[in-house]
Amino acid sequence: MAIHFRTFNFPANNFEEVTTLLQDNHHVNGQNFWVHIEPAVEEGQVHSSSIFWRMFSSRGPVVPKFTWVPSYDRKEQTVPAQVGLTHPVGTQAVKRLREFNVHIPTSWTLNQDHPKRGIVISLPEAYSQDEVVQFAVSSLQILSPFEFDGNFVASVTV
Repeated sequence: MAIHFRTFNFPANNFEEVTTLLQDNHHVNGQNFWVHIEPAVEEGQVHSSSIFWRMFSSRGPVVPKFTWVPSYDRKEQTVPAQVGLTHPVGTQAVKRLREFNVHIPTSWTLNQDHPKRGIVISLPEAYSQDEVVQFAVSSLQILSPFEFDGNFVASVTV
């Protein structure tokens, strides 16, 4: 089964469409829905490293990516919504976010802060989708190793 995406651009200061997507899909019947958010950069605008650097480096991809997965039911249990953030910062990404006053809300559970696999956070049953998207755009701006104009690309499974 092929996975199809719908993509659209949005600025950091107007993310209503993304928030609405999260609200409309806060709980799904299977594991086949997610939303990716990345900085809007053109191919060639960001230096890509060699395959050897990527294999042996303790850092994630050069272009950071935020992923939101809604809650879903599995084996008569609800799996909570999660967010993930891959980034090239290496170790202590959460510490870097704190230094720039981007804090993980206390009701969210930090599951992982790995230099190569990224940050994984479980969300509580009730959470603000607007807060999730604000966290995404703020985090991507801080963890990005390159300058970009504050515009983002969202990819949504359809």
